[in-house]
Amino acid sequence: MKKLSALILASLLVLSLSACNDKDPQTNTNYQDNAQTDEDRSDKNQNNTPATPDPVQESENFIDAISYDMELFLDTKEKTLTEKIFIEVENKTNNQVSELCIRDMTPEIMKYCEEFYSENNKNLKTNISSITLKDSSEPLEYNFGENKSVVLVSLSDGNAIDPGQKGTIAIDMTTDIPNRGDRFGYRKTQKGTLFALSFCYPYLADNKNGEWNTDPFFDDGENRSTDLADYSVKLHIPESYTVAISGVETIDNGIVTTKIKSVRDFAIVACDFMEKETFEADGITVNNYYLKGKNSDVYRETTKVVAEDSMKVFNKKIGLYPYDELDIAPCLLGFGYGGMEYPAFIMVNASGFFDGPFYDLLSHESKVSHEIAHQWFYSTVGNNEYREAWIDEGLATILEQDIYGLTPCNAHDYIEKNEEGYPTLEGKEELRNELISYAREGYKNCHLNIPPNEFTGDRIYGDAEYTGSYCFFQEVRQLIGDDNFSDMLKKLYETFYMKTVNTEDVLEFIRTYDNSEKMNEIISFYFKE
Repeated sequence: MKKLSALILASLLVLSLSACNDKDPQTNTNYQDNAQTDEDRSDKNQNNTPATPDPVQESENFIDAISYDMELFLDTKEKTLTEKIFIEVENKTNNQVSELCIRDMTPEIMKYCEEFYSENNKNLKTNISSITLKDSSEPLEYNFGENKSVVLVSLSDGNAIDPGQKGTIAIDMTTDIPNRGDRFGYRKTQKGTLFALSFCYPYLADNKNGEWNTDPFFDDGENRSTDLADYSVKLHIPESYTVAISGVETIDNGIVTTKIKSVRDFAIVACDFMEKETFEADGITVNNYYLKGKNSDVYRETTKVVAEDSMKVFNKKIGLYPYDELDIAPCLLGFGYGGMEYPAFIMVNASGFFDGPFYDLLSHESKVSHEIAHQWFYSTVGNNEYREAWIDEGLATILEQDIYGLTPCNAHDYIEKNEEGYPTLEGKEELRNELISYAREGYKNCHLNIPPNEFTGDRIYGDAEYTGSYCFFQEVRQLIGDDNFSDMLKKLYETFYMKTVNTEDVLEFIRTYDNSEKMNEIISFYFKE
């Protein structure tokens, strides 16, 4: 999620429903297995949920990235990132693979920043210097697809990957880092510089049934659709920087090393005015990073109590968190944005605490809980975030607003004491019911399963993907009842644990609880089938 959670204040969102009304929808370390086993999970939480099934892929007819081995050099003075990326690929099809599709989002990000943030971003450069096979100096031929984010690498001349076999390609590249508070960019302040480094690493495009996914770069949301892979990363960076990074890291002489298994993406936040506290939440190590400043304590403490309770509630009511650690890293995204989710890692917008004259604890609570909720839906149960954002965003909003938001816990008490006007649990339920009552008027013809490049009329990204999908799940809850709905969320997580789902999968799953005429009418209202 980049957009601020669409249900921070339900009363405000009711007013926004008209946006879609009557419109057609837009030191070295030993290798550690961070994805926990069933035995690990059951030992930590024997009374919470049934043991989840072993991670398995849902199909055997695709080309899969098995691992990423990355060496990164961050030049904090020149604001550049140099990358050496090894991508190990397995051919799980019945045909020889003679071409690979690599996605590199940096050219499109540079283009976007030069167009919309031109004052601070001129003549940005990103360059792939070579693509070879591992342990070879012979360059592989490549060309671009519909834009420079689509890199088609030829494996001809005896380099093709046979069915059931693996191959590894090496990519060398250097990219400028945009001067922008975003998921890939840097912000220079009076206290120092913060770098957010994600969406800037080449990766194998998703491939199913012989087709490569080439969804376009999308700044307002995400275009990610990736299966699980293992990451081994070495980052070279000045020792004055504190680094939040996916996985369990070690640091030696300015080299940060980390390894993490079974994840869909990878991220780094590096900052020379950032500190860290570590605590446990339901047996999970949480690294809570925060920026030095006058509001550091309130940011740190609010983040901590919300993270503790969100982890506990989601573990108990949905299923067990699959990794050893969770990193919570602050970013300076500016007003109107919430944060961003990655496996075992989240970015949270800290601008209100660091930049602004005031901060909003209710908004911050929503951001933190929402991004943590994505550890269950996106990181563990994955989906195409461009074409079917309603799945992970709707479910994360349900977890944030209902599963966490309506469960009595210490975090609510803390925020109520420190934030004037914090709603009671009864007040939250009233706001929820009011929002649902407007849904049919507000979301007519705003089908949830329409990708942004097919939006028509005045539809913009965010409202339907967050609030509309939340209302859909609420209508399902009202029809099947609270107990069945709670069971459905648990079983959905258990059934698709470490798999990727699509709209059809989720709707078929819902119909196993109720396939009545009324349920199908609800589905027909919200979806284009």
